Amino acid sequence: MIGKLVASMSLTMILVFGLLFALLAGLAFYFNMGIYGTVGMAVALGLFQWAIGPLIVRWSTNMRPLDKDEFPWIEQTVQDICFKNKVMVPKITIANSGMPNAFVFGRTSKSATLVITRGLLNTLHPDEVKGVIAHEIGHIKHSDMVVMTIVSVIPTIAYFIAMSTMFNRSRNQGGAAVLIGIGAFAVYFVTNLLILYFSRLREYYADNFAGHQVRPTLLANGLAKITYGLSLQKQEAQSSTLRSFYAVDPVASSYEVSKFASFYADQNISKEEVEKAMDWERKSSYSKFGEIFRTHPLTFKRIEKLYDLERQQSMKN
Repeated sequence: MIGKLVASMSLTMILVFGLLFALLAGLAFYFNMGIYGTVGMAVALGLFQWAIGPLIVRWSTNMRPLDKDEFPWIEQTVQDICFKNKVMVPKITIANSGMPNAFVFGRTSKSATLVITRGLLNTLHPDEVKGVIAHEIGHIKHSDMVVMTIVSVIPTIAYFIAMSTMFNRSRNQGGAAVLIGIGAFAVYFVTNLLILYFSRLREYYADNFAGHQVRPTLLANGLAKITYGLSLQKQEAQSSTLRSFYAVDPVASSYEVSKFASFYADQNISKEEVEKAMDWERKSSYSKFGEIFRTHPLTFKRIEKLYDLERQQSMKN
């Protein structure tokens, strides 16, 4: 099953870098620059992003290492899942944020850091937190967070080229520069869609991984509380800069079911309330169309797959 994710990671890397190199080749030809130097610069930018990415995440997130014996059950959960699946145990940190969420980041799967927000611990039952932790370890197991760190810089490079060629008034660049700028915008748009598709796909695989470590409904309940709980925290969610790395997209989720925000004010979300929100989301044409521009799948789809997985496991048992 993991083969599709590996194929998607490889194809995403090939297509994204292929489009970037094609753009750079056109740019080098027009400005009479050496193609090797131009490609080398792109590779250097990618490596620079890969190298400093974790530092930026640490700097932009109010996190601290988990104190010894602070939450022994968290440490035990992480160790148990990692040992069972032959994954290097990540560093565990707590982010001082009221937003219920979690994510992992790192240059490699062997140097990963797991971040759990204070809001997640305050909102979810410990068993549901274990489901979210298993989901994040799934990202480490699949190494997809490394791919996301590398490819996420490509649209930024394309956007920079587009702005530089189309709106640089320091010289008379002519129509060819405008064409390069238009091509750069096209690369920016297409690579964004490719990366967003890969980002959504990797969430399904991390969910499936978690569903084989804990009861699938535990993660489903956790996702419901996170998503529908985030509808109460728009202001904080809007400031998030790590959308694609979180277990649930804090920006999209803050609007996903905002119609039902008043139902979740007490954070005690019943199964009926979850079903009502899922049904609304399932029928919303706006949600379906907007999904292609999202870092995460629609929550009701993720929950349905987890419910299906639990039914399959029950039938086997």
